Amino acid sequence: MSKIKVMGHVPPDTDSTCAPIVYSWYLNNYKNSDSEPVVSGKMNNEAVFVLKHFGVNVPLSIESLQEGDRLVLVDTNNPEELVKGYNNAEIIEIIDHHKLAGLTTINPTNITIRPYACTTTVIWDLMTEKARNELPKDMAGLMLACIVSDTLQFRSPTTTEYDKEVALKLEQISGENMNDLATAMFAAKSDLSTLSIKEILLADHKDFDFSGKKYKLAVLETTDPMQALSKMTELKAEMVKVKEEGNLEGVFLFVVDIINLEAKLLVNTDEEKAIAERAFGKQWDGDYLTLPGVVSRKKQIAPKIEKAVM
Repeated sequence: MSKIKVMGHVPPDTDSTCAPIVYSWYLNNYKNSDSEPVVSGKMNNEAVFVLKHFGVNVPLSIESLQEGDRLVLVDTNNPEELVKGYNNAEIIEIIDHHKLAGLTTINPTNITIRPYACTTTVIWDLMTEKARNELPKDMAGLMLACIVSDTLQFRSPTTTEYDKEVALKLEQISGENMNDLATAMFAAKSDLSTLSIKEILLADHKDFDFSGKKYKLAVLETTDPMQALSKMTELKAEMVKVKEEGNLEGVFLFVVDIINLEAKLLVNTDEEKAIAERAFGKQWDGDYLTLPGVVSRKKQIAPKIEKAVM
């Protein structure tokens, strides 16, 4: 029988890259399972940095799943962001921190969804006390990096006190300095020099079905928003292409300033502008819409866009 594949959403961010590695380690060492972490799509620069920093191998990259594959999903339960062929596989477990998104499975499955900011916080909960006590430094480091990434080092409104509590424990186990790690991670995330315009736009995107229509909500987290905003013309042109290719109703790009905790929203059409104005209660003025305090797609962006579309 083939190994159980543990994977997150497509494309993989830091959490969807590292959480599968950690949970596969746990399954193999404490649950008598034969599993392997996998990814699909290009990892972002932050995830690449984190793996290199902790000396952990890049997971196997796959393009699709086949009938007979067994799958553990982490960091998603949304059909719109799963690898091709997921419906052919047997999903034996789901571990997530997002709302239910309409995924169906072939057989009954174990599901753990908890309202934390990060999947690895949920995984910490699921680990036995023995596993926590024996957690290697590299695995603890990956878990810490996931929490730092998903909470923007506790700046995001999705952050819970429990995320903070777990992060501090992981900081101690890993021997990392959280501030130094966050600074290096955010610098890697903000470096756009090696990315094409399409890669910048799609580095962290998710597709949503709102009222039967598909929208792409892309988020670019950065400490230097002008790197992206200086490429606004090219980015908006690429957004038009992506919209046409995907037969989408709308494409929204939120350039999130990690330091100043605000987003600059880019769109192309009057209809998209109207949706944004209804969603955030602000009038469009200039090339982009400035949204103070908006940093979380899960909590502050997607719910408001969905309500504005309905």
